Amino acid sequence: MNTSGPSRTRHVAIAAAVCFVALAVTPMFVSQGNLRLMIEIFTVFAFAQSWNFLAGYVGLMSFGQQLFIGLGAYFLFVTSNAYGINPFWLLPLVFVLCGLFAAAVAPFVFRLRDAYFAISIWVIAEIVRLYISQKDSLGSVSGLPLMVTRDMDRTVVAVSNFYVAAGLAFLGVFGLYWLARRRIGLALAAVRDNEGTAAAVGINVWWTRFFGFVLAGGFAGVAGATYYMSVFHVEPGGAFDPNWMVVMLFIVIIGGVGTVEGPIIGTAIYFLLRAWLSGTGNLYLMLLGAAAVVTMLVASKGLWGIVTKRYGFEPFATRRPSPNKP
Repeated sequence: MNTSGPSRTRHVAIAAAVCFVALAVTPMFVSQGNLRLMIEIFTVFAFAQSWNFLAGYVGLMSFGQQLFIGLGAYFLFVTSNAYGINPFWLLPLVFVLCGLFAAAVAPFVFRLRDAYFAISIWVIAEIVRLYISQKDSLGSVSGLPLMVTRDMDRTVVAVSNFYVAAGLAFLGVFGLYWLARRRIGLALAAVRDNEGTAAAVGINVWWTRFFGFVLAGGFAGVAGATYYMSVFHVEPGGAFDPNWMVVMLFIVIIGGVGTVEGPIIGTAIYFLLRAWLSGTGNLYLMLLGAAAVVTMLVASKGLWGIVTKRYGFEPFATRRPSPNKP
């Protein structure tokens, strides 16, 4: 059920418009409690999509994406508390600061490859976590509350948080599709698939990966800031928790790495399993890991790979059709 390029683009544009309108009117019909659940779902999806972009589109395997989740949250909390600024206005700055941090560490971690690169990001995340845990000005191990929102109407805060989280999820689907079909997306795919060939056709491999790494870091940072802004408190043990990587890996592996649709399926399955296994304590993390392993053995391309193989249904396919085919 593959459609031609122009037809697919038109269908995606229609779907984007429908989703935009649906998300815009959702707060009118949903209670605050359900809005908070939707904020969590959208931000966790954004976490997973940032890792999916890094691994599936840039070709960089990281085990430390929680680094940017924690940095984004702390950048927002510290700046808002220090200067009394509405935290929602700080989100673009969070993107810039997390992107700058990614840009600063890139020259060092890019010297490493494969497993060494993946672990190096996790090590940096642990260093930052330990540093924050020792700083009383950053709340130490107890963390920080978000002071400014205490004087704001909770309904306004909840609705504003929802719109930000929904915007991140929207970008995680339609923004990723748009980016993957641009020239930079094709360059990222070429570098991911074969560095030598990409360099031979004139693509700057280092700068292309640098762009992807910085973009993924900034996006994850804003998602982290949004998540912890919705709970009004952040502490290093939670913000830099390696379990965030467990969740991201599960969602992307179950759904399908390097696809727009895979993390959507993976996020839905994750929250369903979490609800069913909520009374098992940390056992549910072991069960998530077991489910991911089984999926890798049975369907190496994830559940979405099974769908596309059986039905040929790829609404967000980013491959360009061959000019020799109709």
